[in-house]
Amino acid sequence: MGDIAFLLLVFYMATTMVTDQKPRDIAVPELDSRAQNSPYPIVMYLDQDLASRGQVFVFNQEIPLETLAGELQARAASAPGGGSRFFLNIEKDLPYRHLHRVMQLLKEAQVRQLVITTRPGSQGASGPDTTAGDEQH
Repeated sequence: MGDIAFLLLVFYMATTMVTDQKPRDIAVPELDSRAQNSPYPIVMYLDQDLASRGQVFVFNQEIPLETLAGELQARAASAPGGGSRFFLNIEKDLPYRHLHRVMQLLKEAQVRQLVITTRPGSQGASGPDTTAGDEQH
């Protein structure tokens, strides 16, 4: 019985990760569960063509960037549950200046929870339009 206990002790010591690092407590903001659980996401699309014209595709239409903040605030306020999830789908090779401009507008609209996704750019696409499936969201 002593041999088994010794083998278990050796096995436990060999498989236990020994580290001198201590965990650090980080203050994270509280999550508003209403916005997290909203079943109505707001999905925005931005590519080279839209950005060059100063527009973003949201709510099944092209909206000028100047009116984006107001539109998002109005839609988020009218969403059931009092909050919405925001998704920004951008072209992978979109110049950063366009993304920065949209991010500033989202900041004005007081968007606090945002998921940014990318899709292949027009230069990297091969064959027929590879973004057609993205437009169905």
